[in-house]
Amino acid sequence: MPKLIRFVLLNTALGVLIGWVVAAAVVYFNINGFGDLIWGSSSRIAALFILLMSFGSTFGFAVMATAVMLMPTDKDQFDKL
Repeated sequence: MPKLIRFVLLNTALGVLIGWVVAAAVVYFNINGFGDLIWGSSSRIAALFILLMSFGSTFGFAVMATAVMLMPTDKDQFDKL
């Protein structure tokens, strides 16, 4: 796999993981009653799916975009990644 593709996929996966951890923390710590709202819902699987996908895609894109913007422009420095 090319190095740039691997770089983007790794950073996206890291961002999705961070997003899922933040979403789990929001539900677990019941921030603004959000945990009670999820667990009291009749369609809790759909609510969790929407929550995880929205947090995962948002954080995944943010981490990937930040990594690409901070990527070294010199070929020798990029080869060290």
